Amino acid sequence: MAVDDHAINSLRVWFDIAYEDLKKEWKSNEYEKLPDCPSFKTAYTYREALNVLIKGPKYVDETQLKRMIEEELEIEEHWVNQK
Repeated sequence: MAVDDHAINSLRVWFDIAYEDLKKEWKSNEYEKLPDCPSFKTAYTYREALNVLIKGPKYVDETQLKRMIEEELEIEEHWVNQK
């Protein structure tokens, strides 16, 4: 999967910020489990998104993108036919 390095680098910046927040929260010993930390879900989600951009998705479902394209083409065709 070829993804623009700019997208990966940009997302990595946001991950690094969330990760540092998570690290501070965990280091504070206020939370019993790592997932209890307020920034856990954000850091985890950024990490997962980076994995998808770098490695590719585990499962590819074309349904949503195909539906979006078909709906947009239908709208475009409607307006072309209105002329």
